[in-house]
Amino acid sequence: MKKIVYTVCSANHLAHSKTMADSFVAYHPDYTLYIVLVDKADNRFDLNSFRPHNIIEISELGIPEFDLFTQRYTVIELNCAVKSFAAQYLFRNFSPDILLYIDSDTLIYNKLSNVELYLTQSNIVLTPHYTTPLPEDGLLPRERDILRSGLYNAGFIGFRNSPETNRFLNWWSGHMQTECHYNFEEGMGVDQNWLNWVPLFFNGVHLASDLGLNVAYWNLHERLLSEKNGQYFVNGEHPLLFLHISGYHFKLPDQLSRHQNRHELISLPVLHSLLHAYAEKVKSNGWEFYAGLSCAYAKPAQKSRGIMKTINQLLAPINIKISKAK
Repeated sequence: MKKIVYTVCSANHLAHSKTMADSFVAYHPDYTLYIVLVDKADNRFDLNSFRPHNIIEISELGIPEFDLFTQRYTVIELNCAVKSFAAQYLFRNFSPDILLYIDSDTLIYNKLSNVELYLTQSNIVLTPHYTTPLPEDGLLPRERDILRSGLYNAGFIGFRNSPETNRFLNWWSGHMQTECHYNFEEGMGVDQNWLNWVPLFFNGVHLASDLGLNVAYWNLHERLLSEKNGQYFVNGEHPLLFLHISGYHFKLPDQLSRHQNRHELISLPVLHSLLHAYAEKVKSNGWEFYAGLSCAYAKPAQKSRGIMKTINQLLAPINIKISKAK
């Protein structure tokens, strides 16, 4: 069976991508890994330094109306929009039986055997952000915040090589060509909230509710991390498969995520330790260098304004900002 995993990033996130890639292949040596670079290398760094991982530049994907496409979006929007086109490229050129997408800000702790099992009978695997209600405490994120950004997290998707998967990718790419914006007033949450339709529009969609998958700030109300003999578990019994480390800033190591204020990292000692170790791994992969690189594509991000600006001004005293990021 031929297996491929890929991630997408601009040059400034290459240290994160290499960290994710190294952790993935440590548990999955039977996969080929591709980093899709939403940027130009332009001899700014040595592509061979990422071996055995492979890098594909966005210009190789054959995206229709490429110049207009790259100028339409901000860097974050562009990275999100590229996922579907990258999947089509990898299926078209390498014909894997299984294709996995994983965000660059992720660290793998175990083999994803359950996902492979799902893909023996399903075409697409999605992970819900969470499966039990959030506390009604007024803290962020709220359930309505998740509703507007999408029920399923686009940081991890599994695909089986099938006509139905191809039909899904054609549909998704059609929307990504012009409709991958952050504009909550218009109901647009980049690539992610389009996934709300997938279980209704397509056959063979598995909603993976495994507690060890896609552990992140948005589902910590239902997932407690623990450690035993060097192994990590969720709720004491489910192996931790991967952490999705969204909104964690290395210069604020005691803050879980800039996108939430429900959980204090100091009260989550196992997670605190894992995030500290993750930061050291990313730094050792050249974070200080890559973080300073600008993207050759995409339009500049606009500062928040209107209602978003007002919300951020109200949240400023508690150090929370609703930013245009997943």
